[in-house]
Amino acid sequence: MRKLIPLLPARVLIGAAVALLALASGCSYSHGSEPAPCPDVTASSSTYAATISPIFDAHCRECHGSAVYQTLGGGNDYSNYAGIKKQSASLILGCIRHDPGFDQMPKGKDQLSTCDIARIQAWIDAGQPNN
Repeated sequence: MRKLIPLLPARVLIGAAVALLALASGCSYSHGSEPAPCPDVTASSSTYAATISPIFDAHCRECHGSAVYQTLGGGNDYSNYAGIKKQSASLILGCIRHDPGFDQMPKGKDQLSTCDIARIQAWIDAGQPNN
């Protein structure tokens, strides 16, 4: 019994060190926690016709389309370029990024992918060209 007492603190120390290392490895981005970069996202690649409009088709126009925006979309018509351009860029980005203080969009659905958000951000940063 006397020989076990000096070993107990060493075992506790080793156990604590192992637990600490396990916890630290769980916080690493090497396990997929950080979103993968979107290599195709550039200001020139994020065109309205080929990139932005299809994202709005897939995620926004169900409620913000020309036939339903007054009843479902809070009066915001995103059925075409002019309607999107008319809206505040900070409002669109805040909603799709789910920033605090903004309504999370698309309402009742999953957040847009990191790459789709980056594409919209790049398009906005490029001045929202109608290209």
